[in-house]
Amino acid sequence: MRICHIRKLLLYTAVFVLTAAVLTGALLLSALIPKSAVRDNMLSSAELLCEHRVFFELQKDIPASKIDRYADSILLNIAYHYDSEEPLRSVMLSEYYYTDIQNENDNLRDALRSQLAANTQYLRYWHGSAALVIAAHTFTDIGGMYIMNIAVITLLMIFLLYMLIKRGLYGGALGTLLALLAAGIWFTGFSLEYSWVFVITLIMSVIAVSLVSGDKTELLPPLFLVCGIVTNYLDFLTAETLTLTFPLLLTVYIRHEDHVRKNAAFALKNTVLWGAGYAGMWLTKWLLAALVLGEDVMPYIGEHISERIGDAGENGAAAYIFGAVRDNISCLFPLGYGGAGVIAAVILLIAAAYICFVYRRKGISGAKILLYAAIGAVPYVRYAVLHNHSYLHYFFTYRAQAASVLAVCMIIYEITGGYELGSSKRKHP
Repeated sequence: MRICHIRKLLLYTAVFVLTAAVLTGALLLSALIPKSAVRDNMLSSAELLCEHRVFFELQKDIPASKIDRYADSILLNIAYHYDSEEPLRSVMLSEYYYTDIQNENDNLRDALRSQLAANTQYLRYWHGSAALVIAAHTFTDIGGMYIMNIAVITLLMIFLLYMLIKRGLYGGALGTLLALLAAGIWFTGFSLEYSWVFVITLIMSVIAVSLVSGDKTELLPPLFLVCGIVTNYLDFLTAETLTLTFPLLLTVYIRHEDHVRKNAAFALKNTVLWGAGYAGMWLTKWLLAALVLGEDVMPYIGEHISERIGDAGENGAAAYIFGAVRDNISCLFPLGYGGAGVIAAVILLIAAAYICFVYRRKGISGAKILLYAAIGAVPYVRYAVLHNHSYLHYFFTYRAQAASVLAVCMIIYEITGGYELGSSKRKHP
């Protein structure tokens, strides 16, 4: 192995260890915050959560608008039951109060009102967002957190679009806007569970655009590693692949590299590092939990994996996977808005096909198109592998397809050379 490869391996190992240590430390510090400092705001949050069912639609009969407060209630329940006397054990175990005779909103409220002890664990996830929940609840409730999330996501989206437009990357700006609209980004701030992936994705995209535009792509690999780590730490298995695919697509779009091997190698390297960070952080949690708790945690892990993949059922795996893909696609805007939405989607597809046919330019990079398509296909691989989870939770897993929509926009832009209505000019980065 070459010396430079060894150095890079040591660098990535150091980045992983340092990031994991900092994030673990953040959870431990949050566990030290006394319950008295957050109890009133936690109770206010529980009352607010109980105003709705655990799952409800912001827009009637629109599955894409379904808000998940089930996971938010569990997250608050876990955060509140951290033990300041045994912070490491409580963070690893992630216990909360549960009964099967009522929903999670009511369980949270009862636990807070009656000071009920935790009675079940949820150790398979990091639940890293609990640190943010505890910190925020020292001065506000979950309603305030929703407002902050909406503001942060909106500002990040505007800033990303501004960066792209300022650099003359109009195709990237338009594709980004259409992709985020297709994913119903206006709903994400109303659920903590939905928010984390979009905050990470937008921050990573801003950093990626800045670095690639400044010809500093060598800094991206360790950042994709960190991105995978943070995604696993914060996310509750919603649209996790988006933190990889969205910034990666923007990176490939901006790069002036048409050589198929260099482009593919660049994308593959960052994908592998993101995956190593994501999977490595999960393994780190399980190993730490086993060491701290002094017990075999694999039975919990095996149950978790089997739940998400699920059996094929009577109709076979193919039918199950098809259902997951179908339902996820059906939630994309405007498809998920009844007959009018379907008609609008068909018109958009026809318009895109027309533009590609009429304004097809010379010198199209087939390598880039294939790379865009490969990255855009990642959500469907995810749906196929985690078909049970993707089938049951299609109303939020569909948002991973924001990358697929962006990939289609990038392909159209590559074919047309950046055709703009009312102009004969072609713009290409």
